[in-house]
Amino acid sequence: MTITNTIETVVFILGCSCVVAGRAISAEPSACYTERSILADTGIPTVVQPEQDCQLGVNIGWSSRYVTEGIDCLPGSSIWEIAPFIKYEGMIVSAWYAQGVSESYKELDLVLGYAWQIDGWTINPWYEHQFYLDQDYNVSNPALTISRTIDDWLEVGAEMQVKLEHKVGEAYYSVFCQTAWEVMEHVTVSPMLRYGYNGGYNPGVSDGSNCIDYSLGINWQYAESCSLKVSLNYSQAVSSLRRVGLGDVFWIGLQCGFRF
Repeated sequence: MTITNTIETVVFILGCSCVVAGRAISAEPSACYTERSILADTGIPTVVQPEQDCQLGVNIGWSSRYVTEGIDCLPGSSIWEIAPFIKYEGMIVSAWYAQGVSESYKELDLVLGYAWQIDGWTINPWYEHQFYLDQDYNVSNPALTISRTIDDWLEVGAEMQVKLEHKVGEAYYSVFCQTAWEVMEHVTVSPMLRYGYNGGYNPGVSDGSNCIDYSLGINWQYAESCSLKVSLNYSQAVSSLRRVGLGDVFWIGLQCGFRF
């Protein structure tokens, strides 16, 4: 059995186990090689609540485009995705598996991270290893996210992601702000704004201002441990992407989350 087949078998069993055990509980081709921030994009919480020592769950979803760092990595194809995770006292272990719907594409990302909360600050170093299963290729991505909550309603932060490939480190930097409020019982709206700067991370794109991402999430907590989320997203190309005719992409996402 090849390493690719072994990895696919493991993630399939892991994903199915989470779904079958679930009593109601709460991308990238070789041309891109960019990173999808699992903790942000798949709905996995980045900080364990004090009263919850352990969280186990899975998020299953569909996205009309596979966009990372402003680039549509699978033009003309949507993706489906599954992301099981377990968190214990600030530590998170998770997997993100995605497959193209109308294009042949398979990716598995494995993540290990830890989050500290100190006087309103959240410090979250994490490591992601990406496996491009169609190409038998893999990339390592250490990252650091630092954020601060202001007046209990606004979160601002910065993130650095480093792609380690062929012993060369290339970085992507971003700053973001986001908030959330409950517009009616069990329904939460969460807008986010993010600016990204390419430091060699996007291949074929010059260093400089990369894109501005706008996101609006609508989450319905229809049961104590089950939720549905719809997200509307737009990535606006700035100087570096605009020079090569990339970016300016709109996409929607649908996600069902379960917590054990």
